[in-house]
Amino acid sequence: MTGSLKAGRRVAKVHELHLQVAIRSVQSEVSSVLGRITDWLGTHKINRNFVEEVELVTAEALNNVVEHAYLYAEDGEIRILMSLRPGKLQVQITDGGRKFDGPPPEKKMDVEKFAFEELPEGGFGWNLIRSLTDEVAFERAGEKNRLTLTRKLPETAGAG
Repeated sequence: MTGSLKAGRRVAKVHELHLQVAIRSVQSEVSSVLGRITDWLGTHKINRNFVEEVELVTAEALNNVVEHAYLYAEDGEIRILMSLRPGKLQVQITDGGRKFDGPPPEKKMDVEKFAFEELPEGGFGWNLIRSLTDEVAFERAGEKNRLTLTRKLPETAGAG
């Protein structure tokens, strides 16, 4: 066991891996960073289905920033910090766009009662994000919006 001796006990070192990227609020950069995230997770032997779900959730969150925080302005900055820790993955997305008050309440809708053309447009992205994450946290820190998405890792994956 690696670690240090602290008050007579051996404390194991916890390994964390990070990917930190800054992009402009442009759809092409969102697409590019999603590929980079997928590749990075793949190098750490994360289950392919898990990676695809993380990519989907991250894409939805980043597209929300481009559309709603920056109103498609191409000069906004979006910072993405991925932290791979024992047992979990965190994705933190920070932007300096318009103030956001946090995710809306969960929408409950029996979509099978509607014909496709009758379905309301929008609003399903947050349900998607919630359904594919274990924890969603949001804060407004100064002039920044910060969304943190946490997902437990599959049994066969881990940092280190």
